[in-house]
Amino acid sequence: MMTKEEEILNFLELRMFVPILKSHAASDRLKKATRGLRLRLKQRNAQEMVQYFWNNVVDTQAKHATYGRMLYNEKIPDFEEVVNDFRVRFKEL
Repeated sequence: MMTKEEEILNFLELRMFVPILKSHAASDRLKKATRGLRLRLKQRNAQEMVQYFWNNVVDTQAKHATYGRMLYNEKIPDFEEVVNDFRVRFKEL
């Protein structure tokens, strides 16, 4: 059985990280930021992962949410769907 941390990372790996890292359209800057985001999430517990995801990826209006703005600016397909699915799946945290 997976821990909640493993479940979150697995979800993001399949739905966001791998598609971005394999994309020919994604910039090198976005790929580097994706690898960094992955590393920072691995250093947190499940509740902190969810909070970090919202603060740094979803809230594109926040001053520090540069990753979320990169996703938005590069028009990453299905990003909104990933966010909605993430919200539903991990809302209890």
